[in-house]
Amino acid sequence: MGLALIEEYLKRNSNTQVLAVSRSACPPELAGNERVQWQQTELTEQKLQALTEHWQQQDIVLHGVLSTIGWLHQQHAEYGDWQPERRIEQLNEAQLMEYFRINAILPALILKAVKPLLPKKEASFVVQLGAKVGSISDNQLGGWYGYRASKAALNMLYKNAAIEFKRTHKQLCIGVIHPGTTDTELSKPFQERLPADKLYSAQLSAERICNVIDNLTPSDSGGFWFWDGESLPW
Repeated sequence: MGLALIEEYLKRNSNTQVLAVSRSACPPELAGNERVQWQQTELTEQKLQALTEHWQQQDIVLHGVLSTIGWLHQQHAEYGDWQPERRIEQLNEAQLMEYFRINAILPALILKAVKPLLPKKEASFVVQLGAKVGSISDNQLGGWYGYRASKAALNMLYKNAAIEFKRTHKQLCIGVIHPGTTDTELSKPFQERLPADKLYSAQLSAERICNVIDNLTPSDSGGFWFWDGESLPW
């Protein structure tokens, strides 16, 4: 998803310069691209802070920040196969902590780290990819305890930050976008029963996300949107 978003922005504007941050190495598709500066690093509070401080020393200004951080399932070295918890009996502290660390805490720490790099008098955005299942009022099915709760926490953290940042960054829009079910590793185990027209390619999702961002204004800051720009309920 991150790669597709980078490629979409490079395609849309020949002047776009991208600072990409990932745990993974730069993919072959972007190797040698002078418009992309790839930084491979672990995503921790200390690493993020050090990286943004380095950019600040270079007088870099970020007019857009787009984070694709998130996880739903994984094979954990110590605890085994972590899947969304469908029943209360399946809850465990370690998995819940990891859901909140990656889906809510890290996105909030990104906001903290990039704040000094955001322009105060020019249009800019900070957008985190979220999930519709993080909507409390839209929850009619239950299940997926940790994932739902961590995504709801993400929404609150970004809503809170949007209120604070309005005082100092009046042209900034902070928000969360649900990209729809995209054909990535995150959704792989849950695609079997999904209608074909409800599973989107990373390229299509990237195009839609960028379209939503293009139409955001400072008055939208603190919002939660579907991939077509429709406002989602908290």
